[in-house]
Amino acid sequence: MIAQVWKTELLLPDEATADAFGAAVDGFVLGQATFEAPDGAGAGPAKRWSLEFYTDGMPDWGVLGPRIALAAAECGVAEPEPHAAPLPEIDWVAENQKSFSPIRAGRFYVHQEFSTENPPPGAVELIVNAGTAFGTGTHATTRACLLMLDALLKRTRPRNALDLGCGTGILAMGLARTTHRPVAASDIDPEAVRVAAENARLNGLAAYLRPVTAAGLQDRRLRAGGPYDLIVANILAKPLRALAPAIARACAPGGRVILSGLLIEQEAMVLNAYRTQGLRLLGRRRIDGWSALLLAG
Repeated sequence: MIAQVWKTELLLPDEATADAFGAAVDGFVLGQATFEAPDGAGAGPAKRWSLEFYTDGMPDWGVLGPRIALAAAECGVAEPEPHAAPLPEIDWVAENQKSFSPIRAGRFYVHQEFSTENPPPGAVELIVNAGTAFGTGTHATTRACLLMLDALLKRTRPRNALDLGCGTGILAMGLARTTHRPVAASDIDPEAVRVAAENARLNGLAAYLRPVTAAGLQDRRLRAGGPYDLIVANILAKPLRALAPAIARACAPGGRVILSGLLIEQEAMVLNAYRTQGLRLLGRRRIDGWSALLLAG
């Protein structure tokens, strides 16, 4: 997405005045910053502070002008002259993508579409571009799930899996590419579902992955697809706890459940909810303060 953002600078006498002008424009700008101006800034030694604010397009002086004038009158200072100019047009998604290096998690090798590096021999390659949905492999919870999936798939091959809260679809795609079987996937966010479907097409996995927009397991399509011998839910601790009864019902006897999106100190809270439903802990993986749990139905 190309964004044309304008920056406006106001040079002001002191920090308190800058704060007052900031309050005057607050709510009418994208963002703002107040800081001490470099030596020599402004027309004289009294102008020592700078207020910068950013707008979507050219500032609307019909709205901002009177607010700036009122702030000047209330502070008893001369109305400052705004210095406004557009910032360079930047494709922020493309810039963001440049900051992501390929990620190795067990056999899984996750990289951006533009990456020129060759995957390691024997790697399970997944293309996931940085964008508007969670799950590019960089977060500790996603890596923990990929590592746990890698270990699990060396021992068993799920025939009917569900990625609940799929985000970009990275976990569902990893399952589909490894098992060569369809994988159910859902997310509460329609944008995540759109991104996951696009990623499935990008990876040549559209025949295996058709994500749906759904909250929890209430959707009839998800209920009809069960019971599942593997459920992966990389969400957050409180929703995981609330979903415990539904996930337990959807898990086939002897099935496996991978839970993540929880901090280490939240493990006990989540585990208690699932133990109450008859599931037992098989293992855990912790990375950077986050945890992934492997449970058995």
